[in-house]
Amino acid sequence: MLSRGYTPLFNGKDLSGWWNPYPHGEAKVVDGEIHLMANEKFFLVTKKKYSDFRVSVEIHLPEGDANSGVMFRCHVDKDAEKKVYGYQAECDGSDRRWSGGLFDESRRRWIWPSTKGRSQDQFLEHEEESKAAFADPTIAGALNRHGWNRFVITCIEDRITIELNGVPTVTFRDTVDASGYIGIQHHGEDDQTYRFRNLFIKELPQIPAEDSVSLTDQAPVSVKKISDNITLVDFGKVAFGNIAMRVPQGGRGEGKVHFGEKLKDGRIDREPPGTVRYGVSQFRNGSGEIGTWIVPTPVDVRNTEQAGATRAHPPAVLTPKSWLPVMPFRWVEIENWPGEFKPEYIVRRAAFATGWNDDASSFECSDETLNRIWELCKYSIKATTFAGVYVDGDRERIPYEADAYLNQLSHYTTDDDVEMAARSFDWLIENGTWPSEWAPHMVFMAHAEWMYSGDDEWLKHRYESLKAKTLMHRSDDDGLVRSNEMDRTRHDIVDWPQKERDGYVFTEINTVVNAFHIEALEQMAEMAGAIGKDEDAKAFETRVELARASFQKTLFDEAEGIYRDGIGTDHSSIHANFFPLAFGLVPEDKRAGVIAWLEKQDMHCSPYAAQYFMDALFSSGSDVKAIALMTADGDRSWKHMVNSGTTISWEAWDLKYKPNQDWNHAWGAAPANLLPRYVLGVQPTAPGWTTAIIRPHPADLKHAGGKVPTSQGPIQLDWQNKETFTMSLSLPEGMTAKIDLPAADGTTGVYVDGEKVAAKQVGDRWLVEKEVRGEIEVEVQ
Repeated sequence: MLSRGYTPLFNGKDLSGWWNPYPHGEAKVVDGEIHLMANEKFFLVTKKKYSDFRVSVEIHLPEGDANSGVMFRCHVDKDAEKKVYGYQAECDGSDRRWSGGLFDESRRRWIWPSTKGRSQDQFLEHEEESKAAFADPTIAGALNRHGWNRFVITCIEDRITIELNGVPTVTFRDTVDASGYIGIQHHGEDDQTYRFRNLFIKELPQIPAEDSVSLTDQAPVSVKKISDNITLVDFGKVAFGNIAMRVPQGGRGEGKVHFGEKLKDGRIDREPPGTVRYGVSQFRNGSGEIGTWIVPTPVDVRNTEQAGATRAHPPAVLTPKSWLPVMPFRWVEIENWPGEFKPEYIVRRAAFATGWNDDASSFECSDETLNRIWELCKYSIKATTFAGVYVDGDRERIPYEADAYLNQLSHYTTDDDVEMAARSFDWLIENGTWPSEWAPHMVFMAHAEWMYSGDDEWLKHRYESLKAKTLMHRSDDDGLVRSNEMDRTRHDIVDWPQKERDGYVFTEINTVVNAFHIEALEQMAEMAGAIGKDEDAKAFETRVELARASFQKTLFDEAEGIYRDGIGTDHSSIHANFFPLAFGLVPEDKRAGVIAWLEKQDMHCSPYAAQYFMDALFSSGSDVKAIALMTADGDRSWKHMVNSGTTISWEAWDLKYKPNQDWNHAWGAAPANLLPRYVLGVQPTAPGWTTAIIRPHPADLKHAGGKVPTSQGPIQLDWQNKETFTMSLSLPEGMTAKIDLPAADGTTGVYVDGEKVAAKQVGDRWLVEKEVRGEIEVEVQ
């Protein structure tokens, strides 16, 4: 918890920071726990008040009649009979099963769920809805009646959420209390001991960039006077930041600084489409001050909201107040500057991850378009580190699980300081979003971080929280996930925006949702085994076997040789086929048909889903098709992005496919990981990069080379694909690698440093039997 920004409310030794406002009741510390004993109801409360926070408390109820809870934002009136009052997260040991409910102690009583005789009229308006929610088996069964129970309460402005053992039970807006104490309850039963442990709090908002992102002064690449009172300043690329500018001397009246991501007819576009950014700030001429001042960008309320006044969403990620507001921009127009505006008068204060290393990675090949795509995507990952965690762009500045996973993959292949990945995981485990497939992405993120770092301890502390992310709670006896009407119309996403779904038909058993479910279970089984959770690993493996068989039987169209979108439809989208192929779900005897069908398809998906489409093609030996799609003419490729002149990747292929898209979206930068992982062919095969595989996919390229960062140090390689295939490879000390090389027609073997080595030809590949290390020269002859 400490590594995730929490502070202990209880030190495990004594009751420092707590007090009992009642004349009765006993609290003592036993083996690192707080034990409450009494024959009358009482509360132990903190001495400090808290406003916005996330608090985590574990409760163990005694046997028999028992009721407890966590007070939050509560109040103390020492002179009253009922001294402690306010919000409480209920811990209900009765057969009523309202644990996780929201109760207003000694005041308005039951808020959610509500009930006649114990709730005020305003709360009875949702009595039926709230009782139905608590009758749902997931919530009704969330309490472990004979064990420990973890309550997590989050208060942000007027928004209250409660989770019990990872199950969300309450989301409610209430304005009565904005701050107060934290408390724990003994209900007053004679001879009963209530036990509490692991009491932690994280005060909000947290600002991840505070300790992980720095402002870098950047001089303009050009300064040009374009009219009598307008000077256009170009910084060369878009970055998140603001400007520092010389205080104008002389002159009168107000001046303006216009910030923009887009030009139109040689000027900053002041009415850009979608959420392409434009903003204006003012400065004062003749202020009488001298020196340099910061000109902040205007504030967008939407991307700074913490609770949301009109719609529910996780909190936006804030940037440090000391920076003043920032936004993405490339160009600045200075309006009404007195006299000549010189280049030395201005710098952009651009926000990048403090540890970002431009020299950590490189990629270069014989296709100049691919080189330009690499540079665009690598810079996109750098530029979007401004928030300290992976956010979805500037429109909302909210982390989303799928966005973050794609960002994470590309961060690993472009930089050698990647703590932001684990930080983003921790943010998202507490601030999850709504799409069905986004939850399994949390498993993917944890697995990717573990494979990169090899840190079993990190994984152990987060493992239990991942179980709720597999969609297991929606699966049936056949192992397949079911989608109810709300899931089909709201939660199941397949792709985004909706128009990018290739006509996908949503049904009760959704092929894409189930592909994610099975892949998440497979990764959970691997991670469970690695940290000694052998029973869990076996259970996951058994479930995978069941689900795989049902998946193939239920969703594969034997006549067509491809997968349908779901049960009850004959429609087959590319998504229903490339996701199973990318996740290794297609049986060996069915792969050729699925691959052949996909090779006939165009990019009928978004930049998000294209990550998986390209994964599927590259990993199946269809590298020629993958690169052809990446570099295709038209407006549905990364070639289109680079030819547009953008300097950060887009959320969608073009504005016409998503009119509100932003121009600073890292999920559009998938080639930053695809090119190193597949064209260079560098991937880990064991946690912590202790072993790797080098499996280049040359397609029609003549050569490629570069540097790929790993947790052990960089891997450098260069291959030539001419008369023979040759490769120079340098591995960091302590790492070994398997070599898997293309086998051209007529080749008979593999040579390492001039000596023929044992290798086996499998299809169109040569697999070198012995692992290699250090620096070697390889040739296929």
